[in-house]
Amino acid sequence: MQLSSNIFVTPHGRIRRRTFYWAFALVLLVFCVLYTFIDNAISHAATLILYPPALWAFFVLACRRLHDREQNGWWLLLACIPVFGPLLLGAWLFLGRGTRGDNRFGPDPRSLNADYLTVSMGP
Repeated sequence: MQLSSNIFVTPHGRIRRRTFYWAFALVLLVFCVLYTFIDNAISHAATLILYPPALWAFFVLACRRLHDREQNGWWLLLACIPVFGPLLLGAWLFLGRGTRGDNRFGPDPRSLNADYLTVSMGP
C-alpha cells in the first residue's frame, strides 16, 4: 500500500480499497487528535477550522474510490437521501470491488506497481 502525496488533494484518478481504508483511517485519526488538542488548548469554537480540510479529504477519497468502480463523483449526492443513500454509498465505497483494468478515470491501481513480467506464450 502506498499513499502518494496528492491522494488528499485532487479527486482525479483511482485508488483501491486497501488504500482507501488506510487513508480514511488516517484522516479520521488526524482529525480526532487535532480536534481534541484544539478543543482543550484553545476553545471549542476554534475546532471549526478543522472541518473544511477534513471534509475535502473525505470528498477526494470518496471520488477516487468511486472512480475505481467506474462511477462518477456525482454519485456522492446519494448521501443526501435519508438512510438508504448513505448505506448504499458506504457499501459501494467500503465493500465494492474496483473495475479490473484501465477505465475512463485512469489505469488500474492494482497493476501500477506490479513487479512481474507478462510473457506471451504463442502467436
